[in-house]
Amino acid sequence: MKLGYKCSHMELSTIFIDDYMTDCLPVYPLIYIWSLRRLLDGECATFQEISERFRVTEGDVIKAWRHWEKEKLVSISSSKNGMDITFLPIAMKNEPAHESQEAKLSLLPSSAAAASRPNYTTQELACYRSECPDIERLFSCAEKTLGKLLSYNDMNVIFGFHDWLRLPIDVIEFLLEYCEENDHRGLRYIEKCAMDWADRGISDVKSATEYVQNFDRDYRTILRHAGQVSGYPTPAQRKYMDKWLHELNMPLELIVEAVDRCVEKINKFDKKYTEKILTEWHKNGIFTMDAVAAGDSEFSQNKTSRPAPKAKNKFVNFKQRDIDYSQYEKLERAYIEKKLNAN
Repeated sequence: MKLGYKCSHMELSTIFIDDYMTDCLPVYPLIYIWSLRRLLDGECATFQEISERFRVTEGDVIKAWRHWEKEKLVSISSSKNGMDITFLPIAMKNEPAHESQEAKLSLLPSSAAAASRPNYTTQELACYRSECPDIERLFSCAEKTLGKLLSYNDMNVIFGFHDWLRLPIDVIEFLLEYCEENDHRGLRYIEKCAMDWADRGISDVKSATEYVQNFDRDYRTILRHAGQVSGYPTPAQRKYMDKWLHELNMPLELIVEAVDRCVEKINKFDKKYTEKILTEWHKNGIFTMDAVAAGDSEFSQNKTSRPAPKAKNKFVNFKQRDIDYSQYEKLERAYIEKKLNAN
């Protein structure tokens, strides 16, 4: 919606003031009203802009919009560049809304969030830690997982899980506990997992639980084909399977196929042999079973079309001497005659 000129005033329903403003955190109505004002001027907004204007985290901005979505005052949809906030008609609670034109505001990610993790000052981190019990609890959970007191950089990274990646606090705590249980205590590894979860849209503990269960199921499937029918993967096993699943980004069915080929070829599972197969497939852009079959067919055709190698014989290049055997016979006959005459 774009009016083409700056608004000097705007209307706000008294229903919003009477029924909605008092049932939430004070900043939520401010975000709603300010964003509606931007919309009327036909402008977009960024998460960072709202965050800085109202001195809250970008995660708090998301919570505000989720609150208004729950109240059925807006609908939220994901877009390529961020989120689209559609303002819905305001009606008294528990009553149907009157039909009217809907207006949509595009919320764009801040340039910092789109590019890389932002840096927070020590004053900002101290403020959030002292004023927000959830953040303090999150840092305590992180200290337990990492097994040390958090440095400034540690807090900067972990707070970014919530503010930058917009993961809920309980999801981050679940992630930390999961990594601790599986002996992954490196912050770099944990951050990569957090980024992966954010990309997958994991927004609650239920979806996080389902994701890790499926993830662990992949581990057990690979190990079963490798001959380990029971037990849980060791940290060393997880390390090389993580490489296949995430660094090489190979589908599970191709990893299983590589393991099966390894066992069939050398009668046992060998990590290096299997990884050699997967690396070769990755190098050649093979990521499906159809592509594997096509590669096998091409290899067979090339093999049959090659000329058979010439047999090697160490006597082939033997140079025979030019010998006159008749001369030997004459000498031998003369020797025999000489012996007879002597007798």
